[in-house]
Parts: sequence; structure tokens; C-alpha cells
Amino acid sequence: MHGVRWMFIGHFALGVATKKIAPTLPIWILLLAPQFMDLMFMPLVALGIEGYELGAYGHDTLDALYTHSLVGAAVIAALAYWIGNKFWRDSNGGLILAALSFSHWIIDLFVHHQDMAILLGNLGDLPLLGFGLWNFEYSVFAIEVAMAIIASVFYVQWAKAEKKGPRWFVGPTLVTAFFVILIAADIPRLPAL
Repeated sequence: MHGVRWMFIGHFALGVATKKIAPTLPIWILLLAPQFMDLMFMPLVALGIEGYELGAYGHDTLDALYTHSLVGAAVIAALAYWIGNKFWRDSNGGLILAALSFSHWIIDLFVHHQDMAILLGNLGDLPLLGFGLWNFEYSVFAIEVAMAIIASVFYVQWAKAEKKGPRWFVGPTLVTAFFVILIAADIPRLPAL
């Protein structure tokens, strides 16, 4: 197991930012789609197949050689595609949800330390991947905050233009509050300057 940190805010922000190009998909599925890998990870942790230990920002310990492998990410994205096509056929839902789901692996490739397998369970003991940007905690945190702000602005713009009625702001307000809570929860985990 290697030290990493999940980029919760960045993954959620990417989902929210796609609302304008996926207007028929509900915001809740756009929030969840980039987290499908982590949602699959949790039951495997409960079963003892994968593992997780909380650490300082950017330095949690994660053992996710199945869900966070390249093949695992592709399988989970295929499941997201199926979900999207089954429930949101008219909106290219499958493609959007699959892309959001797989985006998790791409983002993690940049921020994780070398702990991401190519094949399920690191079959073949291939080199593990990860560029380790979590070593620059404040830079990554700033990127996550910027992603949350940009996503919130996009969502406000979409809601204001597309939602009719006096309560168009409710969804964007709730999503922005969600981001503020996530950001506030990460601040104490940042290393001392």
C-alpha cells in the first residue's frame, strides 16, 4: 500500500461541470459518475480485498489494485455506459457517464503515487503507475478548489439559463455548499506551512 489521497473535490467538480453538455442527466448522477471507481472500491475494502487508511492530505494509504487499475477502470466505465444507456437513452447518457467514470482514473494517474496497476490485482506484477502530484499538497488543493469554483459557476450559468421559475438557484446552491463542506474538511488535513 502506498500513500495517496482521493481527489474527491476534483472528481465531483468534473461531473458538475458537464451539466451544460448533459442537460437531461440529473445532477446527482453527474456527481456520482466520476466516483464510480470509489463506490466500487468501498465494498471491496469491507470484504478485505482492497484497503484504505486515512492520513494527511495527499498521503492516505490506499490499496486499490482492482478498482483503480486501468482494466478495472475500463470495466467500471463500461458499467457506467450500460447504466446511462438503460436509464438516459435520449441524452447520450451512456457515453457521458462512461467518460466521467473513466476520467477518475486519468485524474488519479496524475495525482497518485505509484500505486495504480494496469491489470486487475496487478496481474503480472507490472510496474505501478502514478505521477505523484500529491507530493505538492497545496498545489493540488488549489487545483481542486479552482475546479470546484469553475464547476459551480458553470452550473449556476446553466441553471439560470435553463431552469424556469424562481427556484432555479436551489440546485447550484446545494452543490456549491457541498463543495464548501468538502474544502473545509480538507483544510485541517493539509500539512503545516
